[in-house]
Amino acid sequence: MTERALPAAPVIRRAHRSDAEALSDFAVRLFRETYGDDTAASDLESYIDEHFSTERQAVEIDDPSAAVFVAMANELIIGYAHVVLRSADGRSALLNRIYVDAGWRGHGLAGDLLDAVVGEAGQRGVTHLKLTVFERNSRALAFYQRVGFAAIGSTTFMVGEDPQTDIVMQLDLIGRLNGGSA
Repeated sequence: MTERALPAAPVIRRAHRSDAEALSDFAVRLFRETYGDDTAASDLESYIDEHFSTERQAVEIDDPSAAVFVAMANELIIGYAHVVLRSADGRSALLNRIYVDAGWRGHGLAGDLLDAVVGEAGQRGVTHLKLTVFERNSRALAFYQRVGFAAIGSTTFMVGEDPQTDIVMQLDLIGRLNGGSA
């Protein structure tokens, strides 16, 4: 019988500027895996070049009006979340991304990342968390519905030159922050 070491328990922490390159590599890989079948390669690469460079990740990490959380195991990024906490009304935030490595899906990691986002949002006085999710990303839609997000509309999301339809969803944070469940 062969013994195998169990993977380290994930640790979620704020991203550091030194994480930018690894975060870029992780985001590019997951974006390609998730959207590669639904998007032309030229549009996919255009979006990746604009949104997932090491420099762009460093800017997002350093942005005081946002927060980037990484989930780490064995010194590798296995998930991350990016939330933009500034809004015109000062009470809502945009959950820009939650990405989880395929090997870690189904283990509660997305929920743990969401908890980190909700905690940060609560500290900053946010009452609603909004997001957009690709209408064909059934796994993400199911997760967001399960944790309490409700669809409130749709919007066009450009991936390169490809207009795609995203579902706009919202989560009321007041009940969640006051001990309510999703």
